[in-house]
Amino acid sequence: FGSSLLRAAPVGPRPPLPFSISRQSLFRTMMRAPRNASRLQSIAFFSARSTSTLPVPTFAPVKFQKEDVEKVMQELPAFNFYEMREPVPNPYKDSTLDRSILLDAPAPVITAPKTEFSVLENGLKVVSIDKAGLTARLGLHVSAGSRFETSANFGVSDMVAMMAYTSTAHLSNLRTVKTLEQLGANSTASCKAGREEIVYSVDIAREFVPLVVPLMVGNVLFPRLLPWEVKAVQKKVKVGKEELEADADAMVSNL
Repeated sequence: FGSSLLRAAPVGPRPPLPFSISRQSLFRTMMRAPRNASRLQSIAFFSARSTSTLPVPTFAPVKFQKEDVEKVMQELPAFNFYEMREPVPNPYKDSTLDRSILLDAPAPVITAPKTEFSVLENGLKVVSIDKAGLTARLGLHVSAGSRFETSANFGVSDMVAMMAYTSTAHLSNLRTVKTLEQLGANSTASCKAGREEIVYSVDIAREFVPLVVPLMVGNVLFPRLLPWEVKAVQKKVKVGKEELEADADAMVSNL
């Protein structure tokens, strides 16, 4: 674009430019044209690569089932948050790993894992797969990553990730931490903020899934955001910023 203008320029003294167009603005326009053309080519290239031929999954609708709150509370174990005692002696205390504790071991039933797509009445989409394992991995993805931030709330997604598993409308921070400890998920519960979404994840024994799902939902829908908890997290923002600046890949992905 710039070379064509130079060839078309007449020989001799240049005529004065209009008052509304300065030499600097014209130079910036000439220098910006090839850059914009390269951007359009890269956008067209990546859009062509992002076209997928995979079929779109069909989500089956699932209706809510009303449960009796008293019956649900009876299923919860009676936690002692300050000390753990065994009410009865453990019958398998002296059992070693080479000794089977099952009298009649059931025959294993091998089934192929199947991915199921469901959608709830409130629009929440659920993708589940049963691998018949002893543990379950839960992930709650919230479409609220750093790309949705504005100049007025830069860093709010990372702040929300640091406030995960704190006080909610149902459980305090102490009760949340102690519940995760009792279920063996205190070291596997995490929350990470990315460019597209914020991910809450917990690895738990599969029989405790009905207890962990409401706890994760409460952190997303009913956080209390108490002042002293927010103040405590603010001290971690500086440390998190330094760690992010030290990792170039993570820094670019959050831009």
